[in-house]
Amino acid sequence: MSRGLPTVVAGVVMIAAITAGSVLLRPGHSGASSPTTRSPLAAEYPYAHAAGATTLAGTGAPGFSENGRSAVDAQLNAPAGVVEDASGDLFIADAGNCAVREVPARTGMSFGLRVHAGNIVIIAGGSCRDSHDPAPSALAVDAAGDVFISYGPAATVEELPAETTSAFGVRMTAGQLAVVAGTGISGYSGDGGSASRSQLDDPTGVAVDTAGDLVISDTGNCRLRMVAASSGTRYGVPVVEGRIYTVAGNGICASAGDGGPALEAELWDPGALALDSSGDILIADQGNRTIRELAAHSGTFFSVPLAANHLGTIAGEGSYGPYLVDGQSSLGQIAEINFPTGIAIDAAGNLYIADGDMHVIRFVPNTATTVLGKKAQADDMYIAAGALSTGSLANRTTWIQTRLIDPTGLTMSPGGQLVYSDTEANVVRRLPAGS
Repeated sequence: MSRGLPTVVAGVVMIAAITAGSVLLRPGHSGASSPTTRSPLAAEYPYAHAAGATTLAGTGAPGFSENGRSAVDAQLNAPAGVVEDASGDLFIADAGNCAVREVPARTGMSFGLRVHAGNIVIIAGGSCRDSHDPAPSALAVDAAGDVFISYGPAATVEELPAETTSAFGVRMTAGQLAVVAGTGISGYSGDGGSASRSQLDDPTGVAVDTAGDLVISDTGNCRLRMVAASSGTRYGVPVVEGRIYTVAGNGICASAGDGGPALEAELWDPGALALDSSGDILIADQGNRTIRELAAHSGTFFSVPLAANHLGTIAGEGSYGPYLVDGQSSLGQIAEINFPTGIAIDAAGNLYIADGDMHVIRFVPNTATTVLGKKAQADDMYIAAGALSTGSLANRTTWIQTRLIDPTGLTMSPGGQLVYSDTEANVVRRLPAGS
C-alpha cells in the first residue's frame, strides 16, 4: 500500500472528560468482548448512527473486536487520537484497548501486515495487561507514513516506521516500535540531549512538521518540546538532530506571557497540537481554556499580530461558561472553550476545535467564507457540529446537527473532510466536506 505526503495537519488529541492521559474503562470491561450485531445498537447507541456524519469505525458499544472485521462493525473502547495519511488510511488511538488500530483505505501491505480495505487491524499494542501495552493518547503521521504515538501515562513517544529506516539518529525496523522520546519515568530532564534519554511528564499531544521534526505537548511539565529531525534553528532555538528542546513554556503552569517570547510564556496542561502549512504550531492550552499559536514567522494569525517565536492566544477567552453563540469574535467575552480536546487546520487555514465539555466541534474561519450555504466571518467562532447555538435565532448558524457526547480527536482527511473520535460514544466519524 503506497503512502504519500501527509495533509497539512498532524492529527493530535487527548482523552476527554478525564484527566489528561488517563483511560476511561467501562464497568465490567476487561479489554475484550464478544462481537455484537449492529441492528440493536442503533437504538442503544444512537451517537454512532446519528444523522449528519458518517461512521468510519465503531458500533457505539464499548469493547474489543478482533483483526479483520469491517471497521463499522468493530468495537472500540474510548478512542482518543485520530489521524489520516495522504492515502486515506485511518489510524485510531483505541485507548481503552491499549491499541493503535488502522482502517486501511486499500488492500495491500501495511507495517508488515496483510490488510484489506475497510477492515480494522491492530498495528501496535492491544492487551492492556502490563506496562508494555500502555494507553495511547495521540497520533501523528509523517511524510514517509510512519506513525508517532504518545503514551501519556507511560511518559514516552514512540515511532512505528512503515519501512526500515534511520530517524532522529536511531536505526528503526519496519513495523517495530522504537522509542523516540522519554525514558518511561515521569519527570523533566534532557533538554539539549538525546531525546530517548529525556524525561517527559504525561505527553498527550504530538505533531510532525514538514521537515520531519517531532513536536510534543509535554503536558505535565506545561511545556512544548521538539525532537529535531536535522540540525539547524527551530523557533529561535539552535537544535541538533535527535536531541530534544523546549520551544515554548517556562515550566510554570499558568497563563502569563501571552504575546511575548514563547520560552518566557506560561502554558497550562497543553494537549492537542496542529501545524499549519507555514510551520506555525497551534496548541490546545487546556488549563487556560484557550487555543494558542507559536508563530514560526512574524505575521497576523486569526487577527492576532505575533512576532516570530512568540506565543499568542487566537481563540478562547479563558474562563468556563455556558455560551454557544455563533458569529461572535473567537476572542470575545462569550468565546468560551470549556475543554479543548482536539484541534485541526484545513488546507485553507481554517481552525476546528473539539470542545468535549460542550459536546461540540467549533470552527474559526481564517477568511470570510460560505460553508453549506451559510456565511462565516473571519476570526469569528461557529458551531460546526453538535449542540445548537444558545444564542438568539439570528445567531443559530449551526451547520451539522449531529449528536456528540465527547468529541476528542480531530484530523482532516485528504479529501478535506473533518474526521473526529467521540470517546464516550466509542466511534470515529466523518463530517461532510465543507463543514
